[in-house]
Amino acid sequence: MKRALTPATNPTGLASAAAAIYAAVVMIWNAVSHHGVIDPQVIVAALAAAAFLYSRMKVTPTADPKDGNGQPLVAAPAAVPPQGSPAAQIARGRAYIAETYGNPDPPAAPPGKTLQPPAVPE
Repeated sequence: MKRALTPATNPTGLASAAAAIYAAVVMIWNAVSHHGVIDPQVIVAALAAAAFLYSRMKVTPTADPKDGNGQPLVAAPAAVPPQGSPAAQIARGRAYIAETYGNPDPPAAPPGKTLQPPAVPE
């Protein structure tokens, strides 16, 4: 999810939407009930929605986000997928390590000498 749409980081945006929906519901209810459509509840809800929306855009404008010091936020660099098959990637990594640090392979055991598991005590 984008940051502007994440509920955990957008309480003012959600409150603005809730206040606007509440104002619309009250207006519809008043119209159906043959009352005046604009009443104090609707005015307060509309002002609250506008205030929440203003604070949301003032705190983190989605068009030009800035940090707490007013510096523009820098987008994270795009991840570049590795090229080639996994075997080719391993071979390139081993070649780089061998070139930089020496041979990464452990020395082979002398012929005829192999490690045996320890004997089971009787």
